[in-house]
Formats: sequence, structure tokens, C-alpha cells
Amino acid sequence: MEDMARLAVVEQSVKDVNKFRKILYELLQNINYILDHPFNSRHIKTEVVENIRVFKELNDYLLYIGFRWEQNKFIYPIDKAIDKLRLAKTAIERKLSLCIDSKTLSKIEKVPIKNYKLTPINVLMTTNNLLLTIQILFNRVLDYEDEELQQAARNEIPMVTLELRALKRMREVQKKIKTGDTKEEDLSYDIALLMELIGWFKHKYFSWVDAPQCETCGGPTKFYHSTTMKTATETCNAEVYSCAHCGNYTKFPRYNDIRALMRTRRGRCGEWANCFAMFCRALGYDTRYIYDSTDHVWCEVYDYVTNNWLHVDPCEGALDTPLMYDHGWGKKLTYVIAVSCNDVQDVTWRYTTKHKEVLLRRNQCTEQELISTLLTLREHRLAQVSPARRKWLTARTIHELAQMMLERKPSDFESRGRISGSKEWKTQRGEIGSQFGHGFEFDQPGEVSVKYYCSSDKYQISRNGEQLSTLDGWGSGVYEGEHVFRNVEKDWRQVYIAREEGEMSGRVSWKLSVKDGLIFTSLTVRATSAIFENGNIEWQVQFDDSNPSVADFNETTTEFSNRFKKVIVTAHLSGGQGDVSWQHSQLFRQSLDSKSSTFEVNANIESN
Repeated sequence: MEDMARLAVVEQSVKDVNKFRKILYELLQNINYILDHPFNSRHIKTEVVENIRVFKELNDYLLYIGFRWEQNKFIYPIDKAIDKLRLAKTAIERKLSLCIDSKTLSKIEKVPIKNYKLTPINVLMTTNNLLLTIQILFNRVLDYEDEELQQAARNEIPMVTLELRALKRMREVQKKIKTGDTKEEDLSYDIALLMELIGWFKHKYFSWVDAPQCETCGGPTKFYHSTTMKTATETCNAEVYSCAHCGNYTKFPRYNDIRALMRTRRGRCGEWANCFAMFCRALGYDTRYIYDSTDHVWCEVYDYVTNNWLHVDPCEGALDTPLMYDHGWGKKLTYVIAVSCNDVQDVTWRYTTKHKEVLLRRNQCTEQELISTLLTLREHRLAQVSPARRKWLTARTIHELAQMMLERKPSDFESRGRISGSKEWKTQRGEIGSQFGHGFEFDQPGEVSVKYYCSSDKYQISRNGEQLSTLDGWGSGVYEGEHVFRNVEKDWRQVYIAREEGEMSGRVSWKLSVKDGLIFTSLTVRATSAIFENGNIEWQVQFDDSNPSVADFNETTTEFSNRFKKVIVTAHLSGGQGDVSWQHSQLFRQSLDSKSSTFEVNANIESN
């Protein structure tokens, strides 16, 4: 790692180990302050500068990580993203860990500053449930600012592992940029670390619960009724489940207390978002808890490189896919409210492209009542922070409001249904997403073809060489599908259909049929695919009402001479190894620059 190599050069120039350790210790304190207060004056304290200026190599290191020497100070420019500074913090901490024990390192304090205490706000004179809920949530997120709780959260996170993976992820992207394998922008350290945190939290740390196992016999349970439960730290809701085998009852507490969640490590979206937001705050991210009045919660994290709030759903392992609820799950959104220790905002418009339709559903209060509530809560909270932070937060709010006025097209990831939860549970909530159901029906004799182009995500339907129509989107031509989606690898510039992350198998099928008086007399099918590790793609073809038979369409053209009225072609995706097993069976994989079809079905139709 280049940062560590540069620190090694500095160490050689200082020579005195104790002095080098002291300089790094003081530098880390100052960097911690800038990272925690990026809106305040970004400069290194005078007494530290005097030690630094003695060593040219140390001066060079500060210039390398983004500081400038201006007005006899090392200043970190206000227009410069703090991403590289956070990367330097990681390198310095790792270097210090080689010089002093980890217990001493964990006690490094930030440069003393004037503390502005944030306190709960209870100023609303209303009985409106929505507005009171917003105030309660706005106060509850203050728990994330508890320093002891933040340290307890950091103790749960395998920081060294995640940091090394984040650095590796960054280097891989940088390498692809240099070799021209990708046209994407450089990946920041903050976002790379966030990606690793999301993956670890979803796959290693927290678990999803539809219904708990019976505490007595371990058998399946069914919901019985709701109650409340009192613990040493809170009174929370609890769900009671009855066992189908032994008849005993099992309680499933819906904890709000973070320490309880770090102990149980399980729950549904409320517990997931609550605990994950705490972990994000513990790592220094500006974090919001997002409340959706149609019964879901998630998070947002502020990206200082792009100056944007990024949607983060730990349950789904999703980053920056805000339209997934409206477009993929089919949720009828009404109010989506963001709360953090500093701000409260109506962010509904980031999560939908149907602004007029949503407005018609918003009837829990008037728009003026909602705006007035948000302004009142925000005004009281801003009065509790420093003038510099108040100014910066106000400017950020204005920027965000302007951004939410823009509408954009949903991505493929945002077009798929919900991942977390059982199929029955998702179906009950109406969040399973598109059920497909398209069939290609022909009403005239001739040579017909259906071609799918994965790179452009279009179907082309032709008869006798003349184009009849096109369909946009892979799902628009699918008859049935389960646990599959179209994945775009922007870094490798590859695209393919794969099963959803965490699913053992996936299935997708296409249907061709003819109207009465016609019949298919021949069929040819060709498909491209890619298999890695022990991934597997099995094709089946079903003519009329016969049993499906196994076929091989992978990279070959297969011919059938059957006479039939309808045919269903199905691909089953399975296999693979490790956390990325879902990527090891890829249907229709091709370059984003490719113009060729990846799936082609040709048939001859005659009069019956």
C-alpha cells in the first residue's frame, strides 16, 4: 500500500522512534478532528506544525494526502473531498499499531473542541400520528451519537479485514481505469469500505427472521398475537408464535436497544436498519435512518466525494438503488422521511418516479403541516450546533432539495422484487415484484424469430426477415421467473442474467405460441452463457403439455422437428462457491459494447 510505504520513508527520516510515534499520534488527533468536523476550519494545529516542518519527508507526506501549505498553516482545502484523508487515517492507525499496543491506540482522543450537546426536541403541538412519529424518530437517532455505544459497535466490526478488502477493491478499480477496462470513475475509500461493511453485515453478522423457531423443540412456528415486553433498558413490542408440533409459545422481541441487537443479531428490517445505522455512525459516516410509512425502513449515507446522500438497504445488500421499492417491489409509497442527529427531511421524491401519483395518496396530513413540522424540528436542532455546521447543513439541504426535483430511469437492480424474507411473507406484503407472464404469440405463417440482446436489453421479434416489434427490458419478454435479475458489471463492462445474491437457485422461462389454425413445424434455440467454479445452467424445453426434457443450448444451436402449438424454454441456474456463488452461472453474458444477440429462438409456422 502506497500510504504505508510513504510513512516508512518518513520513519526513516525522523530516525527517533519515540519522536516519530509522537508526531503520528498528534497528526492522527488532528485528522480525526477534521474528519469529524469537515465543515469547520480544516488545518493542523500550530504546535504540531512546528514538529512537522522539521522533516521534508513529512511535509511531502502531508502534501500527498491533500494538505496545502498556506498562511503558515497546513490546510485541507474546503473544496477537497475528505476521502483521501480517511485513507491516510487508516494508514497512520496501522503504522501506530506497530509502534504501540492496540489498547493505547484505541484511547487516542481527538483534539479538544467546544461540545454542542444535542438534546431531544418535543415541541410539536399536534395529535397527528405521522408528525408525532417523525418527532419520536428524530429524537431516537440521538442514540447513535453515544460515544460508548459507538465504541461497542466498533468492537463488533472486523475493521482490519474490511479495510484491507476495501483497499483491494479500490486498487482493482484503479487498475481497470489505467488499463482502459472500465470508463467508470475512481472508487473512493469511504464507499469501498461501505460496500465491504454492507456485505459483512448482511452475510456474516445479522440474520433475517420471518418466524422464530420454537424455543422448546426447534420446530416451525406461526404468529399467534402481539404483546409488549419490558427489559432492563426498554419496553418494546414482542410477537408471540405458537409451535405446530409441541404447542408451546415463543416470544420474538422487536428490540430498539442497540446493545440488545448486537447481542441477538437478528430481526427484520427495523432491527437491521437500526443496528446498521449505528455501525455506520461508529465508523464516522454521516448516516440517516429512513422511515417509510408503508412499513419499511433503511438507511442513507452521505458521500463527501459526490456530495450526495446514498440509499443503503442492509437487508437487501443494496447501495444507491433508491427506486427499487417503487419500481421493483411495487410499493405504493406515500411518506419517506429521513432523520439524523442534525437533520430531518422529506426524501419521498428520491424514491419514486411517480410524483403526481404519490401526491394523491398523501392524506395523513396536509403538505403545509408536514413542511411546517420539518422546518420546526430542523430549526430547533440547528440551534444546538455550531454556526459553522449550521451554515454547512443549510447549504447541503438546499443542494439536496434541488437534486430531488430531477427524475431518472430505474436501473436493472431497481427493477427486481424484494430479496429479504420468505416468498410467502413477501407475497403477503405485495413486495415480491414483477410476476412476468409474457408470451410471444404469432398469428400468421412464416419463419419467425425472437432475439434478445443482453447488452442493449432489448428483444427483437421478426417474421420472414422483417422486424415486427421490439420489447425493452429483459423481464418484458419473460414468461416465468424466480430469483433472477440482470446484472451489469460496470467495472468489467459485462452484463448477464444471474440469480439473486444469497439464492441457491434461479429460474427463468420464455413461451412461444400460435393462434388457432396454425402450428409450429420446427424450432431452433441458441444461447450464450458463462460458467465459473462449479456453477451450472440446465436448460429444459416443454412442447405443449408434454413433460419438460433437458436440452443443451449453451453456445450451441439445437434443432427440434416437433409439431406443436406452444413451447416453453426454461433455464435453471444453480451451483457456484462462496459468497459470490450467484455469479458463477451467468446467462447471456456479453460485453456492454457487443451488438450481437445472446438468445435466439427461430421457428417455422404453417397452417394447420
